[in-house]
Amino acid sequence: MPILLPAVRNAPPVASRTPSPHGPMHRIFQRAGLGEVRSVEPLAGGSLNRVTRVNGEYVLRCRPPQCITGSLEREVLVLRELGGRVFTPAVVAHGLDEMLGEYLIQRWIPGRSLLSAWLANPDVPTREWWLEQWIAGMKAIHELRYPAPGEFTPAGFQPAYTWQVYFESRLQRRVDRLMRVQNSNRALVLAAERYVRRNRGALVDQPCCLIHRDLHFGNILVDGPRLAAFLDFELAEVGPLDYELDTILRFLTAPGGFADPAQAGETTPVRFASVWVRLKRGYPELFAAPHLPLRLSLYALDRALSRLLQCHNAGWGREEAREQICQEMDSLLQGNLPLP
Repeated sequence: MPILLPAVRNAPPVASRTPSPHGPMHRIFQRAGLGEVRSVEPLAGGSLNRVTRVNGEYVLRCRPPQCITGSLEREVLVLRELGGRVFTPAVVAHGLDEMLGEYLIQRWIPGRSLLSAWLANPDVPTREWWLEQWIAGMKAIHELRYPAPGEFTPAGFQPAYTWQVYFESRLQRRVDRLMRVQNSNRALVLAAERYVRRNRGALVDQPCCLIHRDLHFGNILVDGPRLAAFLDFELAEVGPLDYELDTILRFLTAPGGFADPAQAGETTPVRFASVWVRLKRGYPELFAAPHLPLRLSLYALDRALSRLLQCHNAGWGREEAREQICQEMDSLLQGNLPLP
């Protein structure tokens, strides 16, 4: 005989929960007390970080779990050190997420990159004003002086004994890691190590200050003629003034690598031909270190080793990218430092 169950009357409807289409992003915004994720707009970013404008008022930068280095946490520490000396986006939240990796949420600031604005506006007075503000901001960053070179960690600033010791120890770590990478050009890596060892005497100590290390035009935000913000302090560390020239030099000699793919074809060195001379005129202290060309070559080799390591470890994976970096290293080892 069938069993009849009593009907359930006036049962409250079961609320269905629609999962957020933005998954982990929604989770970290809830965790930070920023509410629902309503809109997401991908932005141009670096080679390692994913950059997204969220809800129109925030910028989320995140680095995948396999690429975490603590660089975004370092940026938060550096921004605290800066104490408002230059315009930067306000930090809202930062942390780690099992899916997004390391993340940093900042307030969105309206404007466009100086690189994009420079290409679009050939007006000489406007460009001169942008450069004056860029140099003034650079000087403000460099006002933060330290007794020794070193890096920022969650435990605070970690000084090194000398600039030579600090530079060589970091380069050696890159060499050691690359020597364990399958299919790396080990002969070239060892040649770079020997070159640095032979010329280490050029790395004489100079007064040390905060170095942004990535002050190309893509990391400068402008709003009309006004410089609106300095961005991306994740690589910042303490070193001599001339170390700031490393990325600036690479930007001016190969600017296409810093541009959005849609603009890469028109982003040629000739478009920025006057910047190096104007920088020398406006900030001669940057160029005052002895043995400057040799020091810049050593910096360029270290940077090339870092890029080669990223190429192997961070999924760049393109053979042409690795080949280009190896060609740059070979040219540097032959004494050919590209200058604007």
